[in-house]
Amino acid sequence: MGLRFRKSISLLPGVKLNISKSGVGISAGVPGLRGSINTSGRVTGTVGIPGTGVSYVKTKTLGSKSKSKSKSAKAAETKTKSKLPESSAAKSESKALPSSKRVNLVQIDENTLKSIHSNTDISVDWKKIAESTSYDGTGYDEATWSYLHEAAPLVLGGDIDTYLQLISDVNPLDDLLDYGSGFEFGTDNPSKIEVEFVINDAALSNAQQRMNARDYNILLQDYVCSMSLRIARDMFALLPVKDTIVHVVLGSATVFSVDFDSSTLAKINFNYIDPSNTATQFRNNMSFDPKNGFAEVNRL
Repeated sequence: MGLRFRKSISLLPGVKLNISKSGVGISAGVPGLRGSINTSGRVTGTVGIPGTGVSYVKTKTLGSKSKSKSKSAKAAETKTKSKLPESSAAKSESKALPSSKRVNLVQIDENTLKSIHSNTDISVDWKKIAESTSYDGTGYDEATWSYLHEAAPLVLGGDIDTYLQLISDVNPLDDLLDYGSGFEFGTDNPSKIEVEFVINDAALSNAQQRMNARDYNILLQDYVCSMSLRIARDMFALLPVKDTIVHVVLGSATVFSVDFDSSTLAKINFNYIDPSNTATQFRNNMSFDPKNGFAEVNRL
């Protein structure tokens, strides 16, 4: 899935302590040149031209380690998920778009692309789980309840390391793999979570071939916005955060950056919305017009 987790703490100008699922590392550098080393043995060097978005990244792994999920973590992943219903998606051997190297593409029904937001994961009631003194046989199996009960005090206390561990164990976006990839989660504040993902525009290659440019761009916008809404809903279902900030990458450019607040999102009836109109009502950066499509924007 390409999950990545990050928490950065500034130590000195140009020097950061980076904490992630894979370990702790120090990164240092100036704009256009940065290097980092991680306790997992990964050494990364980045050279770029400031202001151009052009960069070269070289990563070398000095050692590797693996860790399997515990039985209770696997149970938590299963019991806290609510999968999307099967769509009319079918595998196709259409030629991939330039931004994709895949040969066998999943072509997703256009109505499904505009309604990804309609479903969401089961919401975890952390307060109720924390207050429970013993497993009562309802809601979850015993292993899942034990896992969540152990995590509950840390979650309610705003421990962001536990947030990232939960994301890793529960895998809240694993049912969105046909729609996006490269999901990255990060936070330095227990009241918010940031999610970056790369939109799978290859899923629209067949639609692009038969649509005029305007209709295709409008469909792509609905796809981007519907996916963003769904990610926010899933994160609010798992974590007691107030804001979910979503950054959508198309190709190599950020095309949508939006801050969803939980109180406003909770009031929306997702069965009767236009995803683009709804998502853009939140604080966001988007540059789009039906004729030319998306343009790159700055992140919030």
